[in-house]
Amino acid sequence: MAAFVDLEASWGSRRLPFRLRRAEVKRLRIVVDPEGRVAVTAPLHATDEAVMARVSRRGDWIQRQQERFARWRPRTPARQYLSGETHLFLGDQLRLQIEPALAQGVEKQGNRLVVGLGQAKSRSLVRELVQHWYAAQARHVLRARWEAQRGVWARHGAQASRVIVRPLRNRWGSMTPAGTLVLNSDLVRASPQLIDYVIAHEMTHVLHPDHGKEWRGLLTRVMPDWEQRKARLESQLL
Repeated sequence: MAAFVDLEASWGSRRLPFRLRRAEVKRLRIVVDPEGRVAVTAPLHATDEAVMARVSRRGDWIQRQQERFARWRPRTPARQYLSGETHLFLGDQLRLQIEPALAQGVEKQGNRLVVGLGQAKSRSLVRELVQHWYAAQARHVLRARWEAQRGVWARHGAQASRVIVRPLRNRWGSMTPAGTLVLNSDLVRASPQLIDYVIAHEMTHVLHPDHGKEWRGLLTRVMPDWEQRKARLESQLL
């Protein structure tokens, strides 16, 4: 069984920690995961010094990958769940209105998100009710956005075996090797155009696992303005 070793290289004044695994491979491979962590697979005969030197030489590429993933991560600000606070839903700002006299529940009324507490007076209950409402909306809205695109992707020979909507800590979406489309429930805060971009981004990975020329070409054919949508998603604090 291959053992993992935690090492650290340097690139200029920057430290580059990474996890090393030795295996029966011919070439050294460096991977940066969506959380910015660096993993290296090296041939059995490679010394620690040789591996660290190689990682150092790839420092510029590693930094670019980490910065790219950082731009792709959700950045949800801390919420206080107080009346007057704004919450995003499908790209629109909703003002939170807490009504202790109303029956317990949450309802969207125009540009307001009205929270009834019944007889309770607890901010933690407000948080629980609002989060439950968002989760229910996310399951409905995100699956509906996927259904709207299903036919387009079927014509290109790409299908998702199933769709899962759940919280994701560091990504808006992912496509598993088994063909499961996973969407971050927080996406329900974004506009439908941006939701559609995330779905298209991940569906393109069914046919092209990396972000190379073929991936970009297919995504451009399906969604010509995807780069503008991507920039908008990255610039918004959702």
